[in-house]
Amino acid sequence: MKLEEAKTIADNWLQSLSPFCERIEIAGSIRRGKPEVKDIEIVCVPKIEKQPDLFGFEALKVNLLEFYIDSLLADNAIRIHKMGPRYKKISLSEGICIDLFIVLPPSQWGVQFLIRTGPADFSHWIVTSKQSGGALPSNLKIKDGAVWHGVKKIETPEETDFFKVIGVNYLEPSQRQAHWIGAKKS
Repeated sequence: MKLEEAKTIADNWLQSLSPFCERIEIAGSIRRGKPEVKDIEIVCVPKIEKQPDLFGFEALKVNLLEFYIDSLLADNAIRIHKMGPRYKKISLSEGICIDLFIVLPPSQWGVQFLIRTGPADFSHWIVTSKQSGGALPSNLKIKDGAVWHGVKKIETPEETDFFKVIGVNYLEPSQRQAHWIGAKKS
């Protein structure tokens, strides 16, 4: 699909999902500005509300995004292929899929947004240890969508924070493929 058409569809979904999210952004090839788009990646942090249980006691945490996605199941214009708590794959009648990545603790926005922006080779390189040919310092690891130094989680609320933590200069999404190819040749 052409970039502009995919971006229009992604923007419409952003508008629909926004009331149920604390934060939501388009990632993937649309964010990188690729002329041809195979799928739409969206990263979001759902709104979580506390509601009393049936007896009015302890508050239950309710993910509002889950309720909205569940309501979409009745819509014949979409088909949901994967329905996990952190990842949903939705086929649209327009002939393209949406990959919805949901950031829940301990996951961090900065790590997830970076990885989901891609491209895949760059994402793999940036989270692979330097010992194995990647960019990640050997004293750090990526686990459950967060950066860890031993048992301590390192906060990466923004993508730029992740770059700082690993000591790599920030790269615009459109520059990441070329940078990875250069790093691979080094």
